Amino acid sequence: MKKKKTQRKKNADSGRRAAALSFIAFGFIALAIVVILEFLDYKAGKHSFIFNRVIRLGQEQSTGERFQRDLAALLAKRGVAHDFVRDRDGVAHLKIDLAAPLFEPLSRDLRELVGRHGGVHLLSEVQGMKDQVVYLYQVRFGERLTHVILVGKRLPMPAAAPPAEKAKPARKAAVPRVAFVMDDIGYADLVSDRLHELGIPITGAVIPAAPYARSEAQRLHAFGLEEIIHLPMQPKDPANHHPRDQFILTDSSDAEITALLDAALLAVPYAKGVNNHMGSRLTSDPQAMRRVLEKFKERGLFFVDSKTAPTTVAFSLARQLGMKTVLRDVFLDDVQSYEHTRAQIRRLVDVARQNGKALAIGHPFPSTLAALRDAVPWLKQQKVEIVFVSQILE
Repeated sequence: MKKKKTQRKKNADSGRRAAALSFIAFGFIALAIVVILEFLDYKAGKHSFIFNRVIRLGQEQSTGERFQRDLAALLAKRGVAHDFVRDRDGVAHLKIDLAAPLFEPLSRDLRELVGRHGGVHLLSEVQGMKDQVVYLYQVRFGERLTHVILVGKRLPMPAAAPPAEKAKPARKAAVPRVAFVMDDIGYADLVSDRLHELGIPITGAVIPAAPYARSEAQRLHAFGLEEIIHLPMQPKDPANHHPRDQFILTDSSDAEITALLDAALLAVPYAKGVNNHMGSRLTSDPQAMRRVLEKFKERGLFFVDSKTAPTTVAFSLARQLGMKTVLRDVFLDDVQSYEHTRAQIRRLVDVARQNGKALAIGHPFPSTLAALRDAVPWLKQQKVEIVFVSQILE
């Protein structure tokens, strides 16, 4: 009897241990599932109680915190006031308002600071307003969004119009006019700011499919600069890639031309004209070019013949169709150097004095922008008027 009682007790103890072990195992599995789910939410950038609150100092968040401290120090050093708040997911939201001259230096410092911490800096939205341009930046470390930065750049107020004067007798001879078109806008961010800083009328030719096309077009418009569509057209050299969905080809259908033009006007909504990007083959084909120009005319767009080939017929065809048009006179940077561009600017003035007007086309290369910036005081002494390209159309 005593042996039976001892055996039952052992069996009961063994059952309790098994039950306890089962409970512990189940609890461990449940906890592991919760931790895994929380970790997946954390990696996806969602709010996680464990990883956002309990384990707050994870590697990515620590990097974000170090970046935040350095960013606050940078803003204090530059004397830039800002508002700061952190949402429930730990994302920092900053609002900064500053004058236009401070914008580019701060943007450069911000990009360098993000890169120094191993993060990614993305301009996600640009809104042009009457008195400012608003930029929305996102900063990510690893896979996590850590900062949303809203920067408002105040634009300089336009000078008050001078009081009306009595009509003066007409001048004996019109002042020669020169215009500058800057091609390939949209491949880099903030090029529009550099054009604005030149302080002269500039026409920006925006590549519709370029990554910064829409934001650059919006900034050009906000700055009061002129913009046209820099539309890719088929070149003679077959080595230059020309996909049908981005280039107008000699055999493009009317529907394809219309689709490309519609897409271009969506990307560059304030454009009043078009010039050709490449296009040496298309602009030399009278039949194909006429069909293209007719589409431009239907939209009320003028055409600037970039004259990428001596055999171009685009300018003469546009005149036959009764369109507003102009032909390029000088390339500023067919040789990419400061000295060459300075010489080409002088040549432009000579052409303008001979013909009453002249058009130069260039690209936003550092050497081109530097030469043009340095030439502005000289240009203002030459008794020529610097205008938008729309003001020298024929």
